[in-house]
Amino acid sequence: MIVKERKPPKRLLQTYALLKRLIPLNHPKRTVIEQDLKKRKAGYNGEKAVDYHLSFLTDKKYMILNDLRLPMTPDFFQIDSLLMTPHYSLPIEVKNIAGTLTIDPEFNQFSQLYQGVEKGYPDPISQANRKKLFLQRWYYNNKLPCPPIEFLVVFSNPSSILKMAPGHKLISPYNKIIHAQNLVREISKLNAKFGKEEKPINDLRKTKRLLLNQHQEHDSSILDSYRLQPSDIKHGVLCEQCSQVMTRMIGHWHCPHCNHSSKTAHLQAIEDYFLLIKPTITNRELREFLILPSRKTSTLILQSLDLTRIGLNKGVYYMK
Repeated sequence: MIVKERKPPKRLLQTYALLKRLIPLNHPKRTVIEQDLKKRKAGYNGEKAVDYHLSFLTDKKYMILNDLRLPMTPDFFQIDSLLMTPHYSLPIEVKNIAGTLTIDPEFNQFSQLYQGVEKGYPDPISQANRKKLFLQRWYYNNKLPCPPIEFLVVFSNPSSILKMAPGHKLISPYNKIIHAQNLVREISKLNAKFGKEEKPINDLRKTKRLLLNQHQEHDSSILDSYRLQPSDIKHGVLCEQCSQVMTRMIGHWHCPHCNHSSKTAHLQAIEDYFLLIKPTITNRELREFLILPSRKTSTLILQSLDLTRIGLNKGVYYMK
């Protein structure tokens, strides 16, 4: 049973919005942002591919929480997917990497050979084991009985080839690296291994509540990350057809470039503002970002949105 669905990461949505509004078109940061978008899309798609295999676990004894980010002083730790059962917990580290992937236990790294280019990465087993230790500490910090914790590193790209470096055999813990299509089979092995160790279901539900309550989405300024300024961001309501700036007419938006019209195009523009600029907005800031000449129009738009109004008179601002 999935108790925390996977949603597109905020940083992925921010990157989409940034590329759409970054000016000028030949901005020197555009290439690196496009590369980052490609990586973030690949990571998210890989996680969704693993979600497909986890969806076959329909027994009520399973609780699946996706994309968890939990506090661990002085920072946080992130788990791609966490499978909890009455018998054990299983954090899953997801990788979406194409090509021939060679694991080298001697140097604690793995390398990718793809389209004739070789690239090195940190050892995924070390990463996954570190997440396991963080999860154990999380149980301890929250005064919860810690179940047996296993881990898996799951490669979601079905065309990737996994192999050990010459002179090394596939032994523990490197046998915890699998392809996504083998995930359910490995979980069946864990069920057999821990089947005699029963953890009270009430504890499991308490753990679920704590995990959901303590999860915090990563929230940081993407402009700061790339050392950009608000002046690098295009203002206006962008046309859904040609991405040009639209003009406000009575009751709708009109694109003078392709003649497209829309009553709701401003909704995405406001979402872009929250993703790129800041989590609060005033009437004046809305007028400036949407390029609205009328305070009355911006007031009507703000009143039509499902936003929280804070403050009084000239100090009023809105947030999601």
